[in-house]
Amino acid sequence: MTDPQGDFAQLSNFVARVDLRGIVAQECHAVRHSGAAPERAAVSLDTALSSRPGAVDYRFTLSCQAFDVSEELVADLSVVLLTSFLFEGDEVSESVYESFGTNVAVMTAYPYLRQHIHDLAGRIGLANFTLGLLKQPNKAQGFSIVATGSSR
Repeated sequence: MTDPQGDFAQLSNFVARVDLRGIVAQECHAVRHSGAAPERAAVSLDTALSSRPGAVDYRFTLSCQAFDVSEELVADLSVVLLTSFLFEGDEVSESVYESFGTNVAVMTAYPYLRQHIHDLAGRIGLANFTLGLLKQPNKAQGFSIVATGSSR
């Protein structure tokens, strides 16, 4: 997508034709490495897409590493989530699918990813460990996700 006005028009047209079919957690993983309280978290979000006639699926992998005050690894957490969307009408270009994933599908999936991480953290004893809101302050820099909480 190169023309901003045309890009937005194509994306808007596609969004108007799309319905969420389902969201499924494919994998959840949590390991506690130490009993220390987490002070900082490194979070990454990876996306893959797969399209077929009348449907597009996005696979989101959210990985989180929690570190203590001395930068020792406290825990590893990850969630893999599949979101499936159906649409009517003509197929769209790969760039529209990518734009939809970046601007719409990820916002649909993130509350589920966030809740799974929170639940996993609680199960391994990281009380009050919560990912912050998903923000797009500058799309060129990617997404900003923060984690908070401690086990104190």
